[in-house]
Amino acid sequence: MEIGGRTIPIDKVVEGSLCNGAWVGTVYVTCNVQVFAWEEQPTFLKDCDLSIAPDTVVYVAYHNNTAYYNGCACHTGEITPP
Repeated sequence: MEIGGRTIPIDKVVEGSLCNGAWVGTVYVTCNVQVFAWEEQPTFLKDCDLSIAPDTVVYVAYHNNTAYYNGCACHTGEITPP
């Protein structure tokens, strides 16, 4: 997949429900995902059955293809988003 002008090998492309799964390697989350509703804080992954292995890189289309290296803690409520 081309991201930021570079070709990056992707192990998993995520579309549809974002709440369940096991991610490892390099993951690309498209804009075609479905998330639970939230109020105030975007904690749509709280109480989901989603595991992200250590050293997994998650590219998120909705965030301008930004690469995340430390999971999705702001979406689970583990940390507060900036």
